[in-house]
Amino acid sequence: MYEIPKEIKSKPKLFGLEIKELIIVVISFFLFFTILRDLVHGVLVVPYMLVASFTLLWFVMPSGNNPRKKNYQSIFLYFKHKQRSSYHALDIQKIMNEQNKHLFEDGETSNERRY
Repeated sequence: MYEIPKEIKSKPKLFGLEIKELIIVVISFFLFFTILRDLVHGVLVVPYMLVASFTLLWFVMPSGNNPRKKNYQSIFLYFKHKQRSSYHALDIQKIMNEQNKHLFEDGETSNERRY
């Protein structure tokens, strides 16, 4: 009775991050908290540290729009594949609702409308 592995292509992780992501976080950490800290005014050091910390955490969180991608990967794809001639589907219902919004703004039911 052998167990069949559910995930064959698992990547090595350390602290919940892949090795590549961990290297990005460590390099960004040293960049934000050593080199760039000298460019911040003394009064704004604590807010800078908070914003930089939350930014680093946000970068390695899963992306809400791209499944199986992290936020830093989504940003990279956004700047890399920015094509002006690409097609993007539009929500036709939203457009039609915006165009016909004036019909329903006065709060009257369809039987009571005056034209």
